[in-house]
Amino acid sequence: MDYPAWIVGGVGPGWIIGLIATFHVLISQFAVGGGIFLPVTEAWARKNNRDDVIEFLKKFTRFFLILTNVLGAISGIGIWWAIGLISPQASSSLLRLFSFVWATEWMVFLVEIVALVFYYYGWDKMSPKVHQTVGWIYATTAWLSLFTINGILTFMLTPGDWPTTHNFMHAYFNNSFWPALIIRTLVAISLAGIYATFVVSRMPQENRFRKELLAYISTWLLPTYGLLIAALIWYFSTFPAPILQSLLSGLAGGVGKAAFGNMAIVSRIALLGIVAIITTGFGFFVSAYLNPREFTWRKSALLLAGMAIFVVSYEYTREYIRKPYVIRGFMFSNGIPLKATVDKPLNRSFTAEMRFKPKDSSLGEQMFVGQCMACHTMNGYRSLSKRLEGRDSESIYQLLLVMQKPGKENPYHNVMPPLIGTDEEVKALSVYLYDSIQAIDKKSNAGKNADKEEVKETKLL
Repeated sequence: MDYPAWIVGGVGPGWIIGLIATFHVLISQFAVGGGIFLPVTEAWARKNNRDDVIEFLKKFTRFFLILTNVLGAISGIGIWWAIGLISPQASSSLLRLFSFVWATEWMVFLVEIVALVFYYYGWDKMSPKVHQTVGWIYATTAWLSLFTINGILTFMLTPGDWPTTHNFMHAYFNNSFWPALIIRTLVAISLAGIYATFVVSRMPQENRFRKELLAYISTWLLPTYGLLIAALIWYFSTFPAPILQSLLSGLAGGVGKAAFGNMAIVSRIALLGIVAIITTGFGFFVSAYLNPREFTWRKSALLLAGMAIFVVSYEYTREYIRKPYVIRGFMFSNGIPLKATVDKPLNRSFTAEMRFKPKDSSLGEQMFVGQCMACHTMNGYRSLSKRLEGRDSESIYQLLLVMQKPGKENPYHNVMPPLIGTDEEVKALSVYLYDSIQAIDKKSNAGKNADKEEVKETKLL
């Protein structure tokens, strides 16, 4: 461990990153789609002398500015805070490899937020031509922000030839770069359209302008759903064979296979995302397009919920199928480089290589913090107390030894990093896990007994 560990209990580090990232993705992709929607719609309104559309855009821009510049920026900072504490090794590697890309992203983002502020406050102060130019500057920089981040996110799943060539272009323009970029762009356009329908749905049903706007927004939304399905098929086709095999195994119900059983959940979540896209597209067609007078803000909220389900499913699937890596083929989820498990024996001392250790910690706790805590908690998310329930110290020790076996001799090699440690360290880890589980069970039983005593006392009263 080259960095101090942030010890997280309860929900675990995965949920902390996931919750912040999902919230940020929904807002940031809306910022991209809305950035395109605003200048395009303004140009159409100016061309057709539609002052009513201009008034609608003024209101929409205010809502857009507050949501994206305030909540989007705060959640973006939250992501940096979370990944820096939870995965410092991976963050450090990505910063070194993509330093120029990160610098570009921050410069682009600065121009983006300044352009949006000028765009909002310039409605009645700039000439139409200058105002639209500012809008296009915002749209361009918002999409470029998506473009720059997309290369880094896709690299973590499909680094392509980079692990052997160490070529920057191989890393950035990796196998899944283009289909993922198309997916994110289409999702951004769809979110912008749905947010716009939410504003329109608040208008009186008798308003003729309401129907026209919903018809206009339909030209944005309806094509995106069919294109999203095609882009998803392309995206999945870029995955390495082991990932596709795991996904298909999980979809087929391969729960009994130790190597593939955990994929059953993620496979179904991926399928849920596809169903959400189809349902949202069909729902929009039936409600907003065919029956604009009956379209309410509640229906708009349901459409937004459908897109949120897709975004969560997509991001969860993308994150999970990287396992056991945080950067596939380069670094495991616990921050240990693949090279450190291939070039050196697994039965070497792990704690001797730790630069930072929890204060006053046992050998077993050091092993847990350094190799297990990145993905597991003792009694929360991915709870080890449940996974190891019923095992004694010796049984846990034998299980840990299996995780030191090479390749396919270890049935967990597709979902968990190999275990590094001497026999003494592995035994210490097994004892620490067993003792921790016993302490949790004891506390739980004490709580249950206390509840029973309270119930008895209540009955007596």
